[in-house]
Amino acid sequence: TEAERIAVGKADGARLPYDGPVSVVTIFDRLIRDQGWEPEREIADGPVIALRRGDGSITLEPGSQIELSGAPYRSVHEGKAESDKHWAELEPVIEELGLTWLALGCHPFASVDELGWVPKMRYGVMREYMPTRGTMAGDMMTKTCTVQANLDYASEGDAMRKLRVGLRAQPLVTAMFANSPWNEGKRTGYKSYRALAWLHMDPDRSGLLPFAWKDHPRYVDYVEWALDAPMFLFKRNGKAHYNTGQSFRAFMEQGFEGVKASYGDWVVHLSTLFPEVRLKSTLECRGADVQRPEMLFALPALWKGLLYDDESLRALEGMVDPWSYAEVERQRDRLAR
Repeated sequence: TEAERIAVGKADGARLPYDGPVSVVTIFDRLIRDQGWEPEREIADGPVIALRRGDGSITLEPGSQIELSGAPYRSVHEGKAESDKHWAELEPVIEELGLTWLALGCHPFASVDELGWVPKMRYGVMREYMPTRGTMAGDMMTKTCTVQANLDYASEGDAMRKLRVGLRAQPLVTAMFANSPWNEGKRTGYKSYRALAWLHMDPDRSGLLPFAWKDHPRYVDYVEWALDAPMFLFKRNGKAHYNTGQSFRAFMEQGFEGVKASYGDWVVHLSTLFPEVRLKSTLECRGADVQRPEMLFALPALWKGLLYDDESLRALEGMVDPWSYAEVERQRDRLAR
């Protein structure tokens, strides 16, 4: 399970910057010093952009949203115990710095310009490129927070069956977990402003994946879609090379400024695609607003119950199989509202 969180000043709701006396860097320093987390950098002398301890990690979204990416567990209860421990470790740090957590799917106060950017290579190109592909891309990157359930699968058939049914059901789950009615200090008219923002960002790398709605989709269908999606960048010798003008297919066939594509570039590229259910080494159900700590694990519990139990999965398929892609796509704005 992955869960993002917004921190703000308790007294005034001020944003949390990446660096400074009260910042992400200060929080990370305390966790490294007191809780045994190890810093991660993109290059040897670069800024700390994540922490790791065992199979878990703490990562950052572009607007300094802090995310716990939990270790894999067999039961939801084990995952929740890990999450509870994580928040217990963070609480004294947050108190010391005069901060508080907002368990909301979108930052309720700050504008995109006020939030600033985490100094991660990928976020530099996203900051420039994504707003050219969607009117709310800035909001999506810097303001929004999600809780994400990552589930395993037994085979190609099992993975694609769960991807197919998960994409059909995801807009309903988004509505069930709607938890972001405010933006820049005002009610938006939407129960999930986060879901609205995701409807207005790069359509080439997001959404409900029309190809996956056909009968018996295969891994190769996902690969073909990913090959034709635009790239962000590739890294060589600790340097980011922006490459938003090519699909990955073109990069493989033609290279870029004398550089040939590698398997590592493909792995990075897959992580820059943001469909509502994403296929990687796990199946990532990504469409819900974050919840308060005691409700976070309702999401993986729901998805586990729907997708891991044969009877539940067959019943869900029976409900959602008659729905067309066009019909569900038309309903997404209403569901967010």
